[in-house]
Amino acid sequence: MDRTGNTVYIKIDQNVLVHKSDVHFSDIGSVECTDKTLLAKIRAMKVYSFGRHGNVVMSVLKIIEQIHGIDPKITVVNEGETDFILEYRPKAVDDWVQTLKVILICVVIFFGTAFTIAAFHNDIGITDVFGQLYTQVTGREKPAVSVLEICYSLGLAAGNLVFFNHVGRKKLTHDLTPIQVQMRKYEKDVDTAFVEEVSREDQNIDVS
Repeated sequence: MDRTGNTVYIKIDQNVLVHKSDVHFSDIGSVECTDKTLLAKIRAMKVYSFGRHGNVVMSVLKIIEQIHGIDPKITVVNEGETDFILEYRPKAVDDWVQTLKVILICVVIFFGTAFTIAAFHNDIGITDVFGQLYTQVTGREKPAVSVLEICYSLGLAAGNLVFFNHVGRKKLTHDLTPIQVQMRKYEKDVDTAFVEEVSREDQNIDVS
C-alpha cells in the first residue's frame, strides 16, 4: 500500500511510567493517523527493552527514527515533549509492604504534626490568651475546658480538611489544593533537571 504523504501525529508526556520490561509505543504515548493499518503498526512498535527496573531519558527523535523504520515516507509531527523520561517499575507483588509503609508514614505525620501544633501553642501561650479572652467576655474565670477550646479545635480540624481538600478517598471539591499545585510544579522541575543532567552527560537515548 502506498503511504506517500501520510502524516502521523504523536504525543508523549514528559514522564512515563511502565510496568513491563518490553515497552511498546502504545505504552508511552498517543498517535493519530488516517491509515489504520499504519496506526496499528506504530502502536505495536517496540521502542525500548529494560534489563532491570530504572529509568532512561529518550529523545523523540529516536521514536521518529523507529517510525521511519516502518516506512521512511511517513511525515511525523511531534505534539508532545522533545525529550522524555521512561521509568520501568514492576508491579508490586507484596501489597502488605506498601500498606505498612503508608501506615508508618501516617503515624509519623500524625505525631509530628501534633507536636508542631503543641509547640506552637506553647510558644504563644494560647492557654493564657484563651483565659484572658474568656474573662473579658464573660466576666468569669475560665474553666479547664471552655467553649473556646472546643470551637478552636473543631475549626482547626475543619481548616485542615478544607486546605487538603480530602476526607479519606473523597475530595470536597474538584479544585486542586495548593499542595497539589506545588507538587506538580516540583515534579516538573525535577523531571526537567533530570533530563538536562542526563543529556549533558550524553547518556540519553538519541539518534546516532
